[in-house]
Amino acid sequence: MRRSVFTTFAMTTCLVVSLSLPSFGASSSDKKQEDGLFGIGLGYMTGSTLYHISIYDATGGIESELEFPLNTVLFGLEGGYASRNAKGQDAFQVGLQWFTNLNGGSGKLKDSDWLTDSIDIAEVGAAHPGLDIYSESDIALQVNVIDLRASYSFWPAEDLAVGPLGGLLYQNFQYDASNLNQVGYGPYATGYTGSVSGLVLTYEVTYAIPYLGIHTEIPFSGKFQAVVDLGYSPRAEADDIDDHVLRGKRSEGSASGSAYLATVTARWDLEDNDYFLVRGQYLNIETTGTQTQTWYRDEITSSGTVPAGTTFTGINDKISSKQISLFLNYTHRF
Repeated sequence: MRRSVFTTFAMTTCLVVSLSLPSFGASSSDKKQEDGLFGIGLGYMTGSTLYHISIYDATGGIESELEFPLNTVLFGLEGGYASRNAKGQDAFQVGLQWFTNLNGGSGKLKDSDWLTDSIDIAEVGAAHPGLDIYSESDIALQVNVIDLRASYSFWPAEDLAVGPLGGLLYQNFQYDASNLNQVGYGPYATGYTGSVSGLVLTYEVTYAIPYLGIHTEIPFSGKFQAVVDLGYSPRAEADDIDDHVLRGKRSEGSASGSAYLATVTARWDLEDNDYFLVRGQYLNIETTGTQTQTWYRDEITSSGTVPAGTTFTGINDKISSKQISLFLNYTHRF
């Protein structure tokens, strides 16, 4: 599956590079200035990543949704390359950005379960429409994000640049969830309400998103510039692993779908080789696939014992994420 992601990105990079080749003319009058870039910054990410599973058969069905918060302070580094045209305007640019978080995140893991009436009757002896079981847990979050992005700018006017954009976005989020507080509703109240201290589950999700889009630059009064990047991916991929430590159950999901992103940057040139920028980004990822659940130790339930080695496959799975991030960055051109 990963091979398809990188094949798409290679094609994207080749497209952007090929569009930039005509800007490197042979005559001395067309010779372009080239710069290396290095930046460092701080930011904040908010939003969530979640998965929603469902399984139904002739006897009824179950749905479950786990929503993990993405509220954390970020630290970032970036490096890249930029060329300028004969007028000194930015032309081809390629950059690599890496972000990680400086704290363990905030917010609660929210776990919701819905069971059909037939399952309700089998579990607790009475039907109960709507949400049946809900819990919240503390989280500790580790973030790693890499964004490889390339663009080329055509300048139809002195105050406007437009061109193609391509990139590959990789995101990895790892969670430890602890100190569970659970509520059972209706007939579930007696047997499913309570709390547990300590580690209750671990979760890891990875997104790989090759994207294409449009890059726009709008200079203002010499030292100020606005940049808008709009990207879309028809081949976003997501893989996750959920280890329910309390239950001895490991769930692995694999899904594919689409994603779109919008990035707006305000840049202030301090001098010829340095600038300060504020960058905001919205990212939406929607994927569907299947999940496999495996018990690695016996679990005793109200319906009996689930022995170690039990496996369920083909569970409908939706893995998605909505994110907003804001960055303050200082960059040096050399």
